[in-house]
Amino acid sequence: MQTEWRKEWLPLAAIAVAFVVAAIVYSRVPDPMPTHWNAAGVPDDYGSRFVGVLLIPLMSVGIYLLFLVLPRIDPRGANYARFSDTYRFFRTLIILFLLFVYAVTLAAAFQPGYRLNSAWMFGGVGFLLAALGNYLPRVRSNWFVGIRTPWTLSSERVWRETHRLGGRVFVIGGIAIAVAGLLKPEWSGSIVLIGSLSAAFIPVVYSYVVYRRVRREESGDTAQDPPPNHPQS
Repeated sequence: MQTEWRKEWLPLAAIAVAFVVAAIVYSRVPDPMPTHWNAAGVPDDYGSRFVGVLLIPLMSVGIYLLFLVLPRIDPRGANYARFSDTYRFFRTLIILFLLFVYAVTLAAAFQPGYRLNSAWMFGGVGFLLAALGNYLPRVRSNWFVGIRTPWTLSSERVWRETHRLGGRVFVIGGIAIAVAGLLKPEWSGSIVLIGSLSAAFIPVVYSYVVYRRVRREESGDTAQDPPPNHPQS
């Protein structure tokens, strides 16, 4: 799958914006600065200015390059051409999400008490999950992107059915997480945990269920084949 660079302007522009912002704010943010917040938006971990300002821009470059490399090292690399637009959407969405996180966290560094806007953060995470889920059924079998279990990787049918359900679970989980940002912190944390675990585990369990069903159907078909005709002795 060859990269069409004219279609890459948006993620590349987002990465460039992140580095421009980093150059502007580097000398203005506190050192150390908050790098992690709890569900209530209160900082619970701090890091150096270098980490706080440059980690996400550098991560964006690394993740973008990784997305470009994966089709070239995947044994099923030919399948990427079958969902190239979706694959491009995924890498663009993730880079834009990192830029969004970068903006929210930098804004918090300038707030009194370094308070993070949890509603914005939960909304962003929820939107990311729902958007990924909406396109998840379009992903074709590969070793790096999608719901990769021993069962989905062993059967095209299991892959398709798992990703249909997984897409719905991601969308529902994403909406739940976005709504959680509007609730009290003691409630939002539980909703985010349930939504995240559901998106992580339900498709995995379902892939095994579908795999077993497919195996039973295949075994049943074989059992129903007429026995071969043997010559009478």
